[in-house]
Amino acid sequence: REHRTGSARSEGYYPISRREKARYLHPCPAPRHDPDAPDTQGPNRVLSERRSEQRRLLSAIGSAAPPDGDLLKLNQLKFRKKRLRFGRSRIHEWGLFAMEPIAADEMVIEYVGQNVRQVVADMREKRYVQEGIGSSYLFRVDHDTIIDATKCGNLARFIN
Repeated sequence: REHRTGSARSEGYYPISRREKARYLHPCPAPRHDPDAPDTQGPNRVLSERRSEQRRLLSAIGSAAPPDGDLLKLNQLKFRKKRLRFGRSRIHEWGLFAMEPIAADEMVIEYVGQNVRQVVADMREKRYVQEGIGSSYLFRVDHDTIIDATKCGNLARFIN
């Protein structure tokens, strides 16, 4: 395609019609279902339930043990990701939704952001309003500690 200005970057986006795409894209063959093939969902589901039960037991043991339980939960989180979905929310524009049952006191996702003091968080909140950022993602940990995930966070900031 020839660009009027000579640069693809300054021209922006060109939509490609289906007819043009059909010239260079080959249709993917549809996957065939083999009735003799073993069911892979059944064993995986059993293993998932078994791991979940083991985490619940470890959590119960951890509550009776010294306060290393949080470390245990964090280690579990590193090895087992929850099935989560990001999408529109009725509560607050965007949200993070669990796509599997999650037990109480079970780690879901790590909240990532910058660790700031209360004074800094207040200044940032005012600056975000001036910049026109509709939502700021400030999560209070304790009296003086706040995690700011507005500009450097992960999907955890959308939990509501």
